[in-house]
Formats: sequence, C-alpha cells, structure tokens
Amino acid sequence: MRRITAHGSWLLAALGAAALCAALVAPVRGGAAVAHPAAGPAAQWRAFDLYVELHDLPRAYTCTELWYRFHDVLMALGARDYPRIDTFHCGNTAATSGRSPSVQLQFQLPDALPPALARYADVVVEHAKVALGPGKLPSFTSADCELLRQMNARLLAALPVRVMGGLSCPAPGAPAERFALEVQALLPHS
Repeated sequence: MRRITAHGSWLLAALGAAALCAALVAPVRGGAAVAHPAAGPAAQWRAFDLYVELHDLPRAYTCTELWYRFHDVLMALGARDYPRIDTFHCGNTAATSGRSPSVQLQFQLPDALPPALARYADVVVEHAKVALGPGKLPSFTSADCELLRQMNARLLAALPVRVMGGLSCPAPGAPAERFALEVQALLPHS
C-alpha cells in the first residue's frame, strides 16, 4: 500500500511540474495565451475616456441612433470590443430628442509604441486606411454628414489616428451627396 501512495505522489509532482512549465512558456492574459507581436508596429492598448459635445445638428438623433453611430466609428477605428457609450440630451424618439446631444465614451484603441518599448507590446497591429461614411459604416446614412464632421473635430482629433483630407457637407436643403472621411489608423491584426 505504501508503494502505491509513493507512486501517486510522484505522479502528482510530475503533473504539477508540467503545469508550471506550461504556465511559464505561454504567458496568459484573460484566460487565453498571448502571442508576442512579431509583425507590424509595436502597439499597446490605450484607454480613452472622452466626453463629446455635439452642437446644433441639422436633425435630432435618438439615444439609440447616437449609440450605434459612435459604436460603428469606434469599431472601424480598431477599438476593443464592448466600448462603453453613454448618451445624454437625447430621447427615445426624434420628437423627444434635442439637436445638441452629448456622448461619454470609454474605450481602448491600439497606440504605437516607440521601438525602445516594443517589448511591452500587447497587440499586433497593421496600418490601414478606414473610410467613414454611409455605405462604409452600417448605421450611417446620407443625412449624417454634419454629425461626422463634428465627430471629426471633437472625437477623432483626440485619438491616435490621422485624418486624410477634409469633409465638406452640403448646405441644409441641398440634395444629399455621398460623403466619406478617410482615416489612417492602427487596426488589430486578425
């Protein structure tokens, strides 16, 4: 009986040593193994907490419409899943919504690291051009040009992205034109 117990102890010790070796070889974050970035610029997730005030929009937006438009822009720019988006001064219907709403955003985007800090990278990224506008983002329509223009001035200006060119919106009452804003961003490599 004593030999069986000694044999069992040896087996448990061997399994424990194997588990410890596996833990040391594969760093773990959030329950999944993390591969060290090998290709693309070194980047790290950077947290943002922004309050965006919109003023005198040409149409009233419901809180849900604003949530989806900001969500679509953040996702297109490479934000981590499940950003927190809180909307203010808007309603459940266009009739109860104002034209100067505000949005509180808490999210994370990849941010490039200098080469000296590359060892701290926790996300593999690639440079990409992203088009923002109707037909490019699911929730945007041809009536959202002024909203996108204000998002450019108040949101994109605070982010580690580069806006390529400008955005001109048609005058109120003029026929809606196709518009898009092109942005260069670091997107997580899939």
